[in-house]
Amino acid sequence: MSVESARAFCMKMMSDDEFRDSLGQVESADGIRDIIANAGFSFNKFDLLKIVGELMGKKIEAEELEGMVCGFYEEEVAAENPKAVENVTEWFRSLE
Repeated sequence: MSVESARAFCMKMMSDDEFRDSLGQVESADGIRDIIANAGFSFNKFDLLKIVGELMGKKIEAEELEGMVCGFYEEEVAAENPKAVENVTEWFRSLE
């Protein structure tokens, strides 16, 4: 697990629509974990919070990040996959 991997994941999420959309289309949180692992990313919640905080220019709490991520999937993907928000929430909360 590493901050570098979390940074690369965030960059991919911001620049690769297909990758980002694929996470919202899976049927479970395990599917999200599989896509992330198969793409070569390995990070924990602390790493992700650190990088997102750096990108935003402020310290961010887990609840705030969860709200942002789930809000995106609710607005952008939920119409195509009603379980998207539930799956993303479960994945995010499972990060240690």
